[in-house]
Amino acid sequence: FNPNISALSGYAQPLIAYRGDSHYGGGFAHLAEVWRKTRRPHLYAGDFDAKGVTLALDSGATHLLLPDMAWLSQYATPLHQPAGQLPYQRRLRQLHVSLPPQHPLRPYLTLLEKQRGLKQQWFEGELVAVGVG
Repeated sequence: FNPNISALSGYAQPLIAYRGDSHYGGGFAHLAEVWRKTRRPHLYAGDFDAKGVTLALDSGATHLLLPDMAWLSQYATPLHQPAGQLPYQRRLRQLHVSLPPQHPLRPYLTLLEKQRGLKQQWFEGELVAVGVG
């Protein structure tokens, strides 16, 4: 991960934390909780799948760091959105219908509804900060 990407140029000291897996992710929830109280930006960099986006929302992230929609539409795959993630889809659908039509997160949620995702280690190209609120 390169912190000098243009998606971060407009932020002064945002939190960008890798949540990690069950072995490395133990402190993430506490860090996100404390950071939320500062009211400063929290950009979530993680898998683009139903579970990953739900984890970002639960953590209080203000933005998702994702490939731009054109690139992601081309490379997102059903292989990275397993059936075990279906329980997370309901909440994301509810969020989708509640967002204004031009909200930048809507096309990403549409892609997830098509059962397509992408693990973060496969991200390439320019990342963008997609607001979640």
